[in-house]
Amino acid sequence: MAVTNRDSTLYTKLHVNKYLGDARDRGGRLVPIPFSHTVVSGETGGASAGVRDTVNLCVLPANCMVVDLIFKSNALWASAGTNGTIQLGDSGDADRYMVATELYSAESPLPTEGTVRFRLAMDGLLYKPTADTIVLAEYRVANPVVGKIFKGCFLVVTGA
Repeated sequence: MAVTNRDSTLYTKLHVNKYLGDARDRGGRLVPIPFSHTVVSGETGGASAGVRDTVNLCVLPANCMVVDLIFKSNALWASAGTNGTIQLGDSGDADRYMVATELYSAESPLPTEGTVRFRLAMDGLLYKPTADTIVLAEYRVANPVVGKIFKGCFLVVTGA
């Protein structure tokens, strides 16, 4: 059986057809966009009358390209089995950047749970917002523990 070699869409655009890509397609400038939040009293995640509070975390600039997410927390839910989760998204897709994830350990997510660094969700990888976009954290199922912290950083490519 013969091996078939194919070109990816971006490879075809830039290297075969020689179309002029924008700066993001050829590299651009990598920009970190950090965020950090400490849970305050009254934040709910669905345990209280089905309310799912959100937190504005940061703003992704218009026309950037999202390439990575670094995320850590310190036991947002008291213990395994509490089943509280958090997800990161925006007004167009509630879990575009991080699907609902339970974070109950001191260093979440744990290496034994698959990775020390959370990976960007498929919908968020290479996403290019057309306007400045507020990233929202949404609590789900159970209330987070007051005083606990989650933080991280988006890495985006800009054309400037």
